[in-house]
Amino acid sequence: MISGIYIETIPGGANNAAALLAEINGVEVHHIEDDYKIILTIEAESINKSYEIAETFKPIDGILTICLAYSNFEEEPAYQEAGVFR
Repeated sequence: MISGIYIETIPGGANNAAALLAEINGVEVHHIEDDYKIILTIEAESINKSYEIAETFKPIDGILTICLAYSNFEEEPAYQEAGVFR
């Protein structure tokens, strides 16, 4: 499962936040703009795991907003077991 995330930080805080985000397993920072906007992806084995990873963003200094922009969960184990995507 892959999720695209848009994050806003305090002005001037994106580079520091992005460096900390990039250290989290499953997170890949793709773009920083105007030193307060971050675009990243989370790759996880399930929706729940993706949510758990995103929850770790909250205590990072300077992060103001975390928005889910995209999610592809065709490979979500719960959906596969239920026969939703076959």
